[in-house]
Amino acid sequence: MLVLPIDGSRMLLVLGLPVPQFKDKANGVAATDRVTGAPLAEVPLALTVEGGQPQVLRVSVPQPSIPKDLAVGQMVRAAGLTFIAGEKNGRAWQIFRAESLTGVKAG
Repeated sequence: MLVLPIDGSRMLLVLGLPVPQFKDKANGVAATDRVTGAPLAEVPLALTVEGGQPQVLRVSVPQPSIPKDLAVGQMVRAAGLTFIAGEKNGRAWQIFRAESLTGVKAG
């Protein structure tokens, strides 16, 4: 497994509202954080890159660590943002994880 930290000081643009993640969607079993046991949600964010195209990241975040007033178009910072990649049963996978999101005030 490969785990790469991403600069947490960079601002990210919220592209959509959080969506709960499921371990077993058919049976309604929520995905949970392995450390805290908190339910996880996925938040689509855009990472701006100087001189390049913005990168869309679908970031998995514990639900209690997402601001209640999170809104599309808002700027946030993601604490503990990491890219994780691996392989299971011959299939490659990759995810973005963050410990928390914090709103950034304009100006």
